[in-house]
Amino acid sequence: MKKDLGKKITYLNDLLIADQHKWGQTIGISSKDYNIFLTIAENPGCTQLFLAKKRRVERSLLTRIINKYSKMGYIVRQENEHNKSAYSLYLTDQGQLIAQKIRQRITELNHDLFEAYTETQYKTLLDLLDIAIKQVED
Repeated sequence: MKKDLGKKITYLNDLLIADQHKWGQTIGISSKDYNIFLTIAENPGCTQLFLAKKRRVERSLLTRIINKYSKMGYIVRQENEHNKSAYSLYLTDQGQLIAQKIRQRITELNHDLFEAYTETQYKTLLDLLDIAIKQVED
């Protein structure tokens, strides 16, 4: 029984990742980078250090990601007024549009999942996932 839970979670995760990867290709963004866009959108002017800690991403990898999307015109760096050795990160108008599309996609996915359950089942699922996440985080 214990093995079944791990297998099912892994399988669901694989399905979600494949679906998000396929969708991400339609907008030219790696599904691994969705949270970078969402975090900058929610915290305009954040630093790379903040972003690295918040998203649990190595700073060297994050630098490459930011460089990639800066060249594509989605992210801009500005000198941080409080720390001259750091840069503040902002989404351009195009980057904001990408973040909006990502949010819409998440809303659609949540709606599709919600439709598969009764309201009580959905709440129970969320509660159980919270317990599982807390267990793994601790």
